[in-house]
Amino acid sequence: MLEQNIKPNDEELVSAVNEVKLYVVSLNKFLILYLGTFGLYTVYWFYKHWSEYKKSTKEEMLPIMRSIFSIFYTHSLFSHFEFRYKNKTGEFPKSINYLATIFVVSTIVCQILSNLSENGYGAPFTFYLSLLILPIGCRVLYKAQSLANFSGDDVQGNANSELTFANHIWLALGFVFWLLMIFGTYSMSIT
Repeated sequence: MLEQNIKPNDEELVSAVNEVKLYVVSLNKFLILYLGTFGLYTVYWFYKHWSEYKKSTKEEMLPIMRSIFSIFYTHSLFSHFEFRYKNKTGEFPKSINYLATIFVVSTIVCQILSNLSENGYGAPFTFYLSLLILPIGCRVLYKAQSLANFSGDDVQGNANSELTFANHIWLALGFVFWLLMIFGTYSMSIT
């Protein structure tokens, strides 16, 4: 079915898209790292996807910049997931473009709320609201990763399901951060 939709000039494009590698990680490991690091795993997650993309396409880009400024590249990354899915199955998946928009908006709102809280505006409510946004980003990236895993021929993410030593270090730092956040929240509620 896909071959019928391909024009002669598109064969090179399809071949190139099939060569694009995606970052595969089990969804359980993704959840543990995302929640355990208080969402900081997002930077690494974007970096790994763009790094794999760069390696497989040889395109000139800086994956670290695309991960730091992920809000500007989220839609592009998610469209790569969709395109890979289409080339694998012959049909478009349900669009995840809206998920990219949700991620970008929630990231911006979270940053605004955090800045307001740090400057004493609406504290502690702005702080609590910023915490409520954490699960939104997690859900969006979780769904995107499930599509990436499927498109990368490893639906379960078995190739990257074990926590490494580095993962444990990041989780330990995340645990300390969670403790400081809980202690800070408790301190704000006492005063």
